[in-house]
Amino acid sequence: MRTLLVAVLFLAPAAVFAADGGTGGQTFLSAMNPGISANGLFLAGAELDDGVFAKPSWTGESASMPGKGQTFGTGISVQEMEVQLTAAVDPYFKANMVLAIPGTSGLELEEGVVTVTSIPRMQVNIGKIKEPFGRENVTHTHALLTIDRALISQRVFGEEGLNDVGVNVQYMLPLPWYSQLTLGADAGQNDRVLGSGDPGGFGYLAHWKNLLDISDNYSAEIGVSGLTGLDDIGGRSLVGGIDLTIKGHGAGRHQWNRLIWQNEFILADKGGSNPDRTTDDKQIGGLYSTLEYSLTREFWLGGRFDMVGLPAPVDGGQTFGGTAIAVIAPTEFSSFRVQAQRQFLPGGHTADSLTGQLSFVIGVHPAHSY
Repeated sequence: MRTLLVAVLFLAPAAVFAADGGTGGQTFLSAMNPGISANGLFLAGAELDDGVFAKPSWTGESASMPGKGQTFGTGISVQEMEVQLTAAVDPYFKANMVLAIPGTSGLELEEGVVTVTSIPRMQVNIGKIKEPFGRENVTHTHALLTIDRALISQRVFGEEGLNDVGVNVQYMLPLPWYSQLTLGADAGQNDRVLGSGDPGGFGYLAHWKNLLDISDNYSAEIGVSGLTGLDDIGGRSLVGGIDLTIKGHGAGRHQWNRLIWQNEFILADKGGSNPDRTTDDKQIGGLYSTLEYSLTREFWLGGRFDMVGLPAPVDGGQTFGGTAIAVIAPTEFSSFRVQAQRQFLPGGHTADSLTGQLSFVIGVHPAHSY
């Protein structure tokens, strides 16, 4: 009898809370365990710095030059490994945790968020958060169009982006279109634009996102972002951004003809002049523009244009970048990308690279943000 009771508890369907806070026909066993997935990114490529091949390495090392963005050197390497766990906690909360291994060593918490879902028109996020500044910052590395992040994003927020411990409140405004306002505060630990080291040196963020229908097949997203907080040179940083994304798809049997045009401008200004602290990138601005078009369900092409040094040049000049990419994705669980890139750096320097990336996902893989 005891054996039969245990079998019923573990195998019989039960009305339990689903991931969206409602009920679903999950089994007792699945309800007691979170959705688990793992993602891996492997790289192979070659790089030339000022026309000279970068020395082959297992860690993606390459020459450091003023204005240069992230590159992956010559050779093969692991870009990143991630493990994600997500589940409903109860009818009032859901939780998501992402553990990342950059390269092949070290383990860090990339995200660890508890979300309050039971308040009408409102969502509260608490924990370590990929903060909603613009479009690119909230996107995980494996979900980007390109292998690397935009050059201006790297210069303003670093290669890992704006990702800190804090809390934010997202509120759906009562407007005729999708309009979401986010207000948040974090620990102010980003070492590029904040990083004062003061326990009271919080960062404060605001983001206003609007999604509009242009036609049956096209939509536009317009966003405005702002960030302020104490910085590492004894003053206060001000960061502003505006983003525009146009999305479209074909009709009928050609719905897979996806088109995405994404643009973002970011301007950061660091106040203060403490002589004991760095003054790198005291004022920096720039933009990027990406274009993605799918030729078939499994194959698409894209590109990105970068410009850093608006309104005033930095590093003795402006940095420009041109990136072309081809993607083969047999399913949503695997993809192979080939990316060619040239960075035009101040002083006439250049960084050229050709990189291949293999990406895989196993397990229960949550959907990405629209």
